[in-house]
Amino acid sequence: MITDLLGAAAVVGERVRLDVLQELLAMPSDEFLSAVDAQVRAGTLVLAHNGGEAWFANEAVRRDAEAGLPLVVRADLCRRAAAALDDVEHWSAAVAMTPEPAERARLRLKLAKAAVRAGELKTAHAAVTVAVAYARSSPDPEVLAEAALTLEPIGESTWDGDIHQWCTEALAHRRSARLLARQSQAATYLGRWAEALATSQEAVQEAPDDLDALTARQLATSGPDDVDELAATAQRMIEVGVSTGRADVELRGRLWRVDALWYSGDLAAIATELAPMHSCAGRIDGPHGHWHVLMTRTSLALARAEFDDAVALLDEALHGFREIGHPAVHGAEIATRMLIGHHRGHTAELLSPHAWQFGTDVRWDFGARLVRAFVLADAGRIDEAAAAYQRCGRPDSWPRMRAAELLLEAIAARVAAAVGAIGDVRELRAKLEGRRGRYVVGGAGGTNFLGPVELSLGISAAALGDLDAAVADLTTAAQRSRAIGAPGFAVEADCLLAEVYAKAGDFARAGALAAATLPLAKTLGMTPWVARLGKPARASKPSTASKPSTAADPLSPREREVAELVAQGSSNREIAARLVISERTAQNHVQHILTKLGFANRAQIAAWMSRQ
Repeated sequence: MITDLLGAAAVVGERVRLDVLQELLAMPSDEFLSAVDAQVRAGTLVLAHNGGEAWFANEAVRRDAEAGLPLVVRADLCRRAAAALDDVEHWSAAVAMTPEPAERARLRLKLAKAAVRAGELKTAHAAVTVAVAYARSSPDPEVLAEAALTLEPIGESTWDGDIHQWCTEALAHRRSARLLARQSQAATYLGRWAEALATSQEAVQEAPDDLDALTARQLATSGPDDVDELAATAQRMIEVGVSTGRADVELRGRLWRVDALWYSGDLAAIATELAPMHSCAGRIDGPHGHWHVLMTRTSLALARAEFDDAVALLDEALHGFREIGHPAVHGAEIATRMLIGHHRGHTAELLSPHAWQFGTDVRWDFGARLVRAFVLADAGRIDEAAAAYQRCGRPDSWPRMRAAELLLEAIAARVAAAVGAIGDVRELRAKLEGRRGRYVVGGAGGTNFLGPVELSLGISAAALGDLDAAVADLTTAAQRSRAIGAPGFAVEADCLLAEVYAKAGDFARAGALAAATLPLAKTLGMTPWVARLGKPARASKPSTASKPSTAADPLSPREREVAELVAQGSSNREIAARLVISERTAQNHVQHILTKLGFANRAQIAAWMSRQ
């Protein structure tokens, strides 16, 4: 019995938990503790002060004890120790001690799961890849199906593409709701939106209460038209998680509930979800639970214009995921810093093209161009924004990313307005009209919040010269932002409203509103908006150049030619080519037009030309 105890302890490792050692030996408590006590008195083992673990006093003794075990006994102890401790080290040892190919492949899949929990993603992927190779060569469809379900998509094209392929191969042998669900999840991460929608529906129809099927459906349907289904699915998941004690399931359900709440702008209800989410994260192995809690807190702080808190929370979240090399880090950082910069000013790093390199992550293939155009337009670099926007193609050709649909439409409307793409503004405004009453959100567990839909509608209306509609929408946006406790978006709406008043010639109202809004903008540290508010705040009378004269054209013939091309969405380079002038001369003409008309951007030139 003493030999068994020392051999089992030696297999477990340099330090061994006594509860694990007793489980391996299946000894009665009194007999086990007596045997341990005897080895401690003999000086072979050292007992920790709390009595919970022990270790060999001499490493050479441990190695001798392990080497003295028959291989079959040692292999059995390795597998049982791995099952008890469920970590990478012991599953790796179990794989090494198992000669039978099918069993070895299954042990590799257990190793992969442990590696994911430990944040060792390369180890996890390699282990499953080897198991799949065995399943293909044997062939062994059961191992193939188990392998296809071992990993979850994470936003890295090779990883997600392999999962999708493994599911496809496994489904050729047998149909399974779980395999359909995992294939749908991978399709979502690979940007195959239509496939994800159809396959997730199949999975839910086959197994309405399967957790994987529900997860797949949530990923595929997190758009503005899915709020009711999303909330109902979230409630089911929370109930299952609570009743079974599955903290991971409950957390997923609460994340989905938060997604639905963002669309209604219920920041108070989102805040009440943080405590149970934090509790769930504390009961889940690995960093993923804490990541979701921190990112939800970051988004909430941003919505409330608590920018310093948002930066600190984001940095904490990124640090945890960077340590394990998770591919979601870069996208989450860029998207969040873009929102921070929108109200506080964009950094040189975010304005650099290097920040927008996403490798093979297809979800960012379109989004990177559009969101970068938004950042450039925010920074006043309109020609660069126009070039980035034109690379996106026509709106009717864009991929329909359901979870980000509303967010991308709102961003696109703002960019199109800034660069004078009037036709696109009309098209995007029509799409946004059907979203009135919602808030602009990019969902599916990674929330990006851009205020009320009416804010983007007001920007669109102003760009189109529909000033009455712009006043109505921006007034509503300011009121709704204040009602939910989002002061940054209220400042933005009031600033834009003051600019519309000035554009309409109501300089007294423009100046009064800007002056009233300016103190809050300064308090919140919204530097770009402080600068914009300063212009109407100083306005006291209409500029004769700010509105077209019926008596005489304020523009020279050449300037009118340039203005017409601006209204068509042409960049300075395109204007130069069309008129056979230098790009610098084209830029000067545009600046003279802005000065003469009292405008701030090209969209206002386009709107003015449409009224002519």
